[in-house]
Amino acid sequence: MTIDRNTVIIANNAQRTSRAVAEQVLPKTGTLRRQVYEYFFRRGLNGSTDEEAQEALNIDGNTMRPTRGSLVKDGYLIDTGTTRKNAKGHECIVWRATEGDMLL
Repeated sequence: MTIDRNTVIIANNAQRTSRAVAEQVLPKTGTLRRQVYEYFFRRGLNGSTDEEAQEALNIDGNTMRPTRGSLVKDGYLIDTGTTRKNAKGHECIVWRATEGDMLL
């Protein structure tokens, strides 16, 4: 597995329009995965919520969440077990980059 491999995660019950969009963005997902991973890596032990990453990278939530999800699935990001409030005051998971078995 490499961070910059092209991948998309799509639900089994996804609408056909969602599937079509996923197929369209697939060739670009490796670059996006690398960009998202490097952001979390730079955040170090402080980690980041999805919303913080979206704002920092100027990426839509509908792109950020599946990209982060693919990095979690592949073991590049982990749930820190902590949360931070988002702009609406809701608690959000703080994610952190990993390097092999070692937390950054």
